[in-house]
Amino acid sequence: MRNVVLNKNMNNNNFKKYFIYTILLFTIFVLIYIISIVHTLSKQDSGFTYRAWTWTEYYIFCLALIVIYKKFKWLSLRYIALGILLSGISYFSFIQQTDIFTVVTNSIVTFVAFLGGSLLSGGSNRNKSLLILQKHKSLFKSFLIGLIVALPFALINYIYFRLTLGEAEWTNIFSAGFLALAPGISEEIIFRFFTMNFIFYLLEGKVERKYSVIISFFFGIVPHSLIHFPELWIHNIPGALFMLISTSFLFGLPMAFLQYKRNLETAITFHWFIDFIRFFGGY
Repeated sequence: MRNVVLNKNMNNNNFKKYFIYTILLFTIFVLIYIISIVHTLSKQDSGFTYRAWTWTEYYIFCLALIVIYKKFKWLSLRYIALGILLSGISYFSFIQQTDIFTVVTNSIVTFVAFLGGSLLSGGSNRNKSLLILQKHKSLFKSFLIGLIVALPFALINYIYFRLTLGEAEWTNIFSAGFLALAPGISEEIIFRFFTMNFIFYLLEGKVERKYSVIISFFFGIVPHSLIHFPELWIHNIPGALFMLISTSFLFGLPMAFLQYKRNLETAITFHWFIDFIRFFGGY
């Protein structure tokens, strides 16, 4: 009986200790987020989203480097080759949309985050990648599931832009599909594949599985939603709260769920299709 009580106390202490670690990680993100807003206000330009986004990527990049350093002996050439392939596709898609510095840094972060996420994907309670597992025959099925699940969400997203921005001209379907590859690949790798696996790794064996899943989902959803609209907190706090809740539940949660229950490739397809329909519709 005494041993049971001691074990329970140790588990409670572990939970508190590692829960504090996750709070610290999120606090660092919040500080980066706030500083990016304040810095942009001082610059008096429109770079709110750009700074919040890129600075958050740099933060995740540092965490991924730590993982690679700690697990370097398990780093394989296959991980590196796949990382180059995915970040390369993202690069050539993204270069059509912005400046070379932003594209290069994003590609490097994508590559490093993929390596870090892959090194952490070996446990049972992890986000997986079919490419890492070499289950190439399952890629088409995952692609199909991603498309089917994404369809209603893509329509909701398109209708939202249509109602808020007005009618726009349809664009070239192939160009829209190619441009949508960058956000689909890089964002799913950086903000969910690595980030969620990092939290799973941090909490593994330290807290109950259900809590690690909840916390990992939180990290895979909330920061990514927040960096889309940092300037909204200055002018319209209720609107920012609405955007946070709506984007988290309509887009962040399905993508995190697909990564966790299916794989990285299904989530990439889902994300790609959402942006493909938006770009194709002219937004």
